[in-house]
Amino acid sequence: MMSSEIRVRVCSSGDEEALAFIGQATFLETFAGVLAGSNILAHCARAHSVECYRSWLADSRYKLWLAEISPGNAPIGYMVVSPAELPLADISLRDLELKRIYVFSRFQGNGLGRRLLQEAIAEARIRKAERLLLGVYVRNDAAIGFYTRMGFCKLGYRKFNMGGQKCDDYVMGLTL
Repeated sequence: MMSSEIRVRVCSSGDEEALAFIGQATFLETFAGVLAGSNILAHCARAHSVECYRSWLADSRYKLWLAEISPGNAPIGYMVVSPAELPLADISLRDLELKRIYVFSRFQGNGLGRRLLQEAIAEARIRKAERLLLGVYVRNDAAIGFYTRMGFCKLGYRKFNMGGQKCDDYVMGLTL
């Protein structure tokens, strides 16, 4: 078996196709069999389009990362940090949102999620954010457990439109 190495790098213009692909693939892998397939596909067509990622890459308020495995540099995970857009009464411009963090299940359990999240926390501290916030599906016990172990706590709820299907999310936050 060949040895492999995983690297995490900051994205730039030109990475939008890889981001759209990994975004769609990891979302489908995470929610297939949990949520309606037609809604997953509708959500991915809108929320994980090349144009969506291109616009985020062009916006200095957003920072995106890819996790790639070598040999070959295939994308196996990614993350997006953005301005916070979550329904909290005390939300402020000093908050940032971990908008997306996904890793293919085959590569989970080896510290990659922690490594990505540590990059997000470091970025939030550089930007002098007070909190790093996120939304997570209420039935995604593995992700909720991970965020809790990383110091996040539940702050509220939101309804999330996933391709026309209303889903319940927890809003979680980490005070920095």
